[in-house]
Amino acid sequence: MSTGENANAGLSEDPYENFRSLLQQSMVFPTEYTFKFIIKADEDKIAELKAMFANAPATITENNSATGKYKSFTVQVQVQDEEEVIAYYKEVSTINSVIML
Repeated sequence: MSTGENANAGLSEDPYENFRSLLQQSMVFPTEYTFKFIIKADEDKIAELKAMFANAPATITENNSATGKYKSFTVQVQVQDEEEVIAYYKEVSTINSVIML
């Protein structure tokens, strides 16, 4: 095995594989899942985030940072399985500068 092959040994093609496994082990689906995000207090970014959960019965709570430059969001939504959780994270990750907790 070359050094390059060894460096990639055990690495998965799917960056969500470990997270998927953790969800499968620790949660019973369907369930209400809580997402937490931080984004800049930009109305376009906020609207984009809210639109991603518009078709789901989600409860969205938002708080301003002390300086008002950022907003934190807690989103509670019913999910059917780990793939739905991952799909939400993938979709939200398309928002520039979002921090997913």
